[in-house]
Amino acid sequence: MGNKITLEIRDNIATIKLMDPENLNPLNKETGKELYDALEILKDNNGVRCLIIIGSGRAFSAGGDIKQFKSGIENGTPGQVMEETLNDLYKIAITLRLYPKPVIAAVNGWAIGAGMNLALSCDFIIASENAKFRQSFSKLGLIPGFAGTILLSRQLTWQQATQMSFFGDTYSAEEMFKLGFINEITSHENLEEVTLKWAQRLARGPTLAYARTKKLFFNSLSTPLENHLENEKQMQVKSAETEDYKIGVYALIEEKEPDFVGK
Repeated sequence: MGNKITLEIRDNIATIKLMDPENLNPLNKETGKELYDALEILKDNNGVRCLIIIGSGRAFSAGGDIKQFKSGIENGTPGQVMEETLNDLYKIAITLRLYPKPVIAAVNGWAIGAGMNLALSCDFIIASENAKFRQSFSKLGLIPGFAGTILLSRQLTWQQATQMSFFGDTYSAEEMFKLGFINEITSHENLEEVTLKWAQRLARGPTLAYARTKKLFFNSLSTPLENHLENEKQMQVKSAETEDYKIGVYALIEEKEPDFVGK
């Protein structure tokens, strides 16, 4: 995968780990390309039923690479450097929202700027009690990128979203939990164990139904209600024709846990 991330697949669960701890795992163009390539490889792997993204060292990800931004300014090409950085990152933001498998962010430390929004782009967030979150874009005269303007405005009130974006203050895991962003907080030592338990439960689930649910959630952002409900109805009819539907119905009748196959 290169030297910015590692990819491990074990027991139907894939784990991508950001591997530049000395620089707090920045989301620069090199990391963005490796991460996007990994997502594309995993997307069509039917053996993978859940994905975990985690950082190494003290950070989940510190967001943009300030050294590359400085170089762009000094070379007179700040816009070009920013565009090169964002090309794969924005593809990642869309890919994660429509990813056909459940995605868990295991936030082990700092999640800053685009790093915070990488976590918010995942379906679930399990956070270490040491985790810290910050929308740092305003500190650089930037808007909340990596889908931040939609991730924040859709989940928070206008006043909460503007406070978080304009001031760029640091939020603890507990504060983010109260705002509804985090599914579970755990001790730093137990983060990977707790995340794995979530992943194992999701991997046993009807992953095709999960994928369709995510797509409908995504489409609801821009589709008129009547059209969305018609799409939802048709997707439910298709879901009733799947193997997982049969498994679920018979398991309920027989009062046992379903053993879904994802098709």
